[in-house]
Amino acid sequence: MDEPEIDLDDAYSVETPDDSRDLYGRWAATYERSFIEPKGYVYHQQVAQVFVDRGGRGPVLDVGCGTGIVGEALRALTLSPVDGVDISAEMLAAAAAKDTYRRLIEADLTQPVPLADAEYCGVVSAGTFTHGHLGPEAIDELIRVAAGGAVFALGVNAEHYATRGFAARLDAHHAAGLITEPELVEVPIYEGDHEHADDRALVAVFVRGQNNLSWTASSSDS
Repeated sequence: MDEPEIDLDDAYSVETPDDSRDLYGRWAATYERSFIEPKGYVYHQQVAQVFVDRGGRGPVLDVGCGTGIVGEALRALTLSPVDGVDISAEMLAAAAAKDTYRRLIEADLTQPVPLADAEYCGVVSAGTFTHGHLGPEAIDELIRVAAGGAVFALGVNAEHYATRGFAARLDAHHAAGLITEPELVEVPIYEGDHEHADDRALVAVFVRGQNNLSWTASSSDS
């Protein structure tokens, strides 16, 4: 018996890193033809364009790179090199087949990632900071691996941004001198006529400051 088709509701229902590994492992082979194309998904292009328009440059870390569509969008805008990080080995295999990335890293972004401090001049993400996926706590590691002056363009589902504490965490990092005051750019996630056609994302754009990251679990809970 064929496995039921995976859709956006399945993606929004994941709750743990293991859920994500399982879902995207099963979805990787059909992700673009069953979701990206029929849904008119344009989020990756929107985030890449915002990043470039705000002066983004490489090397760039693509967070939650999946099958590599953000990397392709950046490459179309003549930006390189790009590294990708994702929790799903199967998604990374699909990205590797496109020969778009300099390096691909399998990692759980709710944990410390195997990357050096200040390694990147830019950080982008589309589709990862959303329901059931990453919350604002993952931003701490991304700031750590970014060099001073690095441009960030992090797409966050607009509803997720409002309910999961993104504003508070970014405001705290700004107050500590870790980042500039975030600019929020609203972008469409899809084009076309379907049940999620009106979904929007906020691209949080900011620049890494020169201060060292000193965020702790106790300060995030206060």
